[in-house]
Amino acid sequence: MPHRRFNRTRLSPHDLAICERVYDQVCADEHIDPLSRDAEALAVMIVAIFRNITTTERELLEEVRSLRRSKGAEQAR
Repeated sequence: MPHRRFNRTRLSPHDLAICERVYDQVCADEHIDPLSRDAEALAVMIVAIFRNITTTERELLEEVRSLRRSKGAEQAR
């Protein structure tokens, strides 16, 4: 069931666990070093999307992947 997030500043342990699973999956898929600047930017992106968009974990992962693909395509031009 989708949950509405209202750009709240505090995330519950459940919310953080969702964000962490998405972060871990994208890092693994894209071979991102968790200590890199790219990983830090990824974490910020995930939390921002989670806070501002109605989403499930699956939708969050899809949105992050989609944004990263479109960002990569822009940089390749």
